[in-house]
Amino acid sequence: MAPLRTWLQGPSGRRVAVILAAVVIAAAGAVATLFALLQSSDSPAAAHPTVETATGAATAAGSSPPPTAPASPTAGDIRFAGLLDGAPMTESEWLARKDTLPLAVMVDNSPSAYPQSGLDRADLVYEAFVEGGITRFMAVFWRQDADAVSPVRSARTPFVVWASELGALYGHAGGAVTGNEANAIGQIYDWNVRDLDAFLPVSDVAYYRSSDRYAPYNLVGVTKKLRTAAASLAYGGPSTLAPWRFKADGEGTASAPAVGAFEVNFQERRYAASVIQWHWDETSRSWLRYQSGGQHKDAVTGRPLAFKNVIVMRVPWDVVDFSGHVLLQQFGEGPATVFLDGRAIEGTWRKKDRLDRTRFYDRQGLEIALNRGPIFIEAAGPASLVTTAARAADLPPIPPYEPPIATGPGDDEPAPVASPSPSASASPRASASPSASASRTAVSSPTATATPTVRGTPTPPTTPTPTPIIVER
Repeated sequence: MAPLRTWLQGPSGRRVAVILAAVVIAAAGAVATLFALLQSSDSPAAAHPTVETATGAATAAGSSPPPTAPASPTAGDIRFAGLLDGAPMTESEWLARKDTLPLAVMVDNSPSAYPQSGLDRADLVYEAFVEGGITRFMAVFWRQDADAVSPVRSARTPFVVWASELGALYGHAGGAVTGNEANAIGQIYDWNVRDLDAFLPVSDVAYYRSSDRYAPYNLVGVTKKLRTAAASLAYGGPSTLAPWRFKADGEGTASAPAVGAFEVNFQERRYAASVIQWHWDETSRSWLRYQSGGQHKDAVTGRPLAFKNVIVMRVPWDVVDFSGHVLLQQFGEGPATVFLDGRAIEGTWRKKDRLDRTRFYDRQGLEIALNRGPIFIEAAGPASLVTTAARAADLPPIPPYEPPIATGPGDDEPAPVASPSPSASASPRASASPSASASRTAVSSPTATATPTVRGTPTPPTTPTPTPIIVER
C-alpha cells in the first residue's frame, strides 16, 4: 500500500485520480437520467405532449385521434365541407357560403311535373307521400345554386317540419290552408319559418313561369334570386344546424350486406308515380334514381339524378281530412335503412321534437356516418314496399310513364274564387293563399293555350326479370 500511496501523491497519480473521479460522476449522472426516463414512461401524457387536431380536439402527439374524428365534417384532410352533405369544398367556396342558411324548395312529382329540374344540384332531397296518390320533393341547397328549380309547388306540413328542423329558407307556392293539423300556411307563420312564398311580395320576384308547360306545373324558382329575396326580408345567417356525421367512401361498411339495387313502392299497387328504383353505380359510387319507366334525369341539364346516400325511413302517416292531406308521425323513432357504398345498414331514425335534427343510428345505437356527397331521404309508410336485390336486373320492370290526368286548380294555382279561409286560431295568415288581388310581379297567370311538354321521357325495360331477394313492408 505504501508504494501506491507514494504514487498517488505524485504528479502522475493525482492526474489519474482526477480522471477516474470525473468518469464516476458522469456515469452516476447517466444512471440517474435513465431512471427518470423509465419512471416517466408510465405516463402517456408525459411521453406525448398534447396538440390540436383538425377537429379542434386535444390529442397526444403521435397517437391516433379519437374514433369519431374521421366522421366529423371537418376531420382529417377535409378542412372545408358542406353543411348538409359534408362534401369537400375549397376555402373560397366555403367562405362564400359560411354565413348562408339552407334553402329548401318544394318540387312537384306528379306526371305533369316529370321530369323536374334542379334536383341534381341539391345537397339534400326529401320525398314523402302527399294527397292524390303521388309524392312530393323538398330540395335543399347550401353548397351550390340551381338556375332553375321546377316545378315549384305548395307547402305541406311534413315538409314544413323538416324545413323548420333545418332552420331553412322555405320556397313554395302557396300551401294547404285547413282547420286541422295539416294547416301548412298557418304553421309557417306560427313557427316563424323563413317564408319565401311565390305568392307574396318581395319573394315573388324569385320565380317565373316557363312557357313549355301549363300552370301550375310551370313555376320555376332561381336559388340566387331566392337568397336575394331572403336578404331583403332580413332572413340572415349563419346557420346553427348541427351537421350529420360523415366518412370516406367505403370506410367502415364492409360487413354490411351488399345491395345492387332496391325499390321503394309508396303504395301497394305499382303506379308509375309512386314506384322508385335506385341502382348502384360502382363507377360514380352513387345510387342512380329510376322513375316512370327509366332513369330519372334533370329536365334542363340532362344529368342523371345520383346520390351518395339514400335513406329509407319508415314513418307512420294519417290522412286527416276529406281533401286527403297526409300527416307523418315525425317525432319519436322508427326503422330506417341507410343505403351507401353499395350496401345497406339497418337501423333507427330518431327525432325528439319539431326543432330537433332527425338522426340515424345503427343497431348498436351509434350514429351512422354518411358518405360525403348528396343525400336523398325517402319517407315511406308502414304499408310501403321496400325491395332489395343483388342486381338491378333482379328487380321487376319499373312502370312506364303515365300521361297526366287533367285536374282543377290546386292551392298553388290562381283560381277564380277565393281559397277557403282558416280560422284565426288555425292560421293567422290566411292572406298567404293565392288570390286575384295578390301581387304578381314575376309570376304570371296561366294561359289557356299552354300545353305540357315532357322532355326526355324514358322508356321502360323490355326484358323480364326474376324475383327480387327481399321484400319488406
